[in-house]
Amino acid sequence: MKRNVWLWVVMAGLFMGIGSTAFAETKVRLQCVYPEKAYVGQNTIFFADRVKELTGGEVNIKVFWPDQLVKTNEAFDAMAKGMIDAYAGSMLYFAGFVPEVNCEWLPFGWANPKEAQELYEKHGWLDLMRQATLKHGVHYVAPVGVASMGLITKFPVQGVDDLKGKKIRAVGMEAKIIDVLGASPVAIAGAEQYMALKQGTVDGTNYPFYTINNYKFYEVANHIIRPALFSPGIVEILINQKLYASLSEKNRKAIDQAGWETFLRTVELNPKYDEEAYQVCKEKNVAIIDLSHEVVDQLRKKTLPLWEEIASKSDISAKLVASLKAYLKEKGIKIE
Repeated sequence: MKRNVWLWVVMAGLFMGIGSTAFAETKVRLQCVYPEKAYVGQNTIFFADRVKELTGGEVNIKVFWPDQLVKTNEAFDAMAKGMIDAYAGSMLYFAGFVPEVNCEWLPFGWANPKEAQELYEKHGWLDLMRQATLKHGVHYVAPVGVASMGLITKFPVQGVDDLKGKKIRAVGMEAKIIDVLGASPVAIAGAEQYMALKQGTVDGTNYPFYTINNYKFYEVANHIIRPALFSPGIVEILINQKLYASLSEKNRKAIDQAGWETFLRTVELNPKYDEEAYQVCKEKNVAIIDLSHEVVDQLRKKTLPLWEEIASKSDISAKLVASLKAYLKEKGIKIE
């Protein structure tokens, strides 16, 4: 009898162990740079939900919003050290760590989200960006499109000279672009742009076109300039490499799949965001100026020194820039 009881206890323990392993949960703390209701915030929630679905609940991502865990400019280092587990937002804040991110912000590169998808998927960009972040203990999960991002101004732009002497809100890589185009970049926090435009502190901003409505920029600016400098702008989903490597192969693949699905979702949604912005422009009497191909070529030529400067930052940067140049050449666009 005692032997049977002991056998039952052992068997019960084994079954309990199997059950606890089957339902083991890895909790991931992800900080998003943007508010929950922002487009990137909503796409981050989509990513977290898909990870949970694809892993059968074995990986559960808890999304935190701006500054809830760490300050935005400290997020990359905090993630690399394991203070937070994952990040959704622009890596431009961390260009000092990962100079390759500037390659994602070369002006007049890809012309639409589908072209961006081709570069990441078929021309090596996803693998190269993963190599770039891996050196810092971070796994690059996927890019995320933020729709067209370009000039929203209080003045018309028909040619290169129209930007001379104008003050444009821009930071980081954007500021370098604005500078070589002949305008003066002004560093202003995103939340302060409306008043800066209203008070004339700046004459324009380089920002996603959908903000013409979301931020009510139609009240303080009256021109949108197309094509956008970035069509679309790109931000990223990242995760601590040690945590990523500790997961099963199945769950690692699930995270990457969820990230890529998130990117494809933005590839489909970004044109919709743009069209909504253009409709608001029509309703609010904001002029949409379409630059000629000749003017775009002139603007692109003015930015070429930046392409070379960025390419010189690392071997990976050189490969990314070379890949983009070759891709544009295939499209009949001369980049020299």
